[in-house]
Amino acid sequence: MAELWRNYANELMKDAGVDIRKKKLLKADFHGSIFLVSQCIQPSMVGVTGIVLQETESAFLLITKANRLKAIPKDGTVFSVALSSSDVMTLYGSHFTGRSSERTSKKFKWKSTIEL
Repeated sequence: MAELWRNYANELMKDAGVDIRKKKLLKADFHGSIFLVSQCIQPSMVGVTGIVLQETESAFLLITKANRLKAIPKDGTVFSVALSSSDVMTLYGSHFTGRSSERTSKKFKWKSTIEL
């Protein structure tokens, strides 16, 4: 499942500049991707790694290697996602608040920094 997502992401990002990659990533579907929680307002969530099973308006639901389902809040969380073995992107959860279906039609202004 994660390998299928990597193929999807690589195809989506192929031949795109940095700004275009950011915009495409904001509108991408993350079901099947492997997320690592880099920073979180809930310290117990830092370091959690898992495959995205579901995305809700306020959280990503991850399944871990221990076969446990974890609800990770989007707001106040920084995620790392590997597009390939050498390309890792940092995602700010507050950029992804709202449903994924709404995100695809919304226009974004990219912010280089964000407060946690």
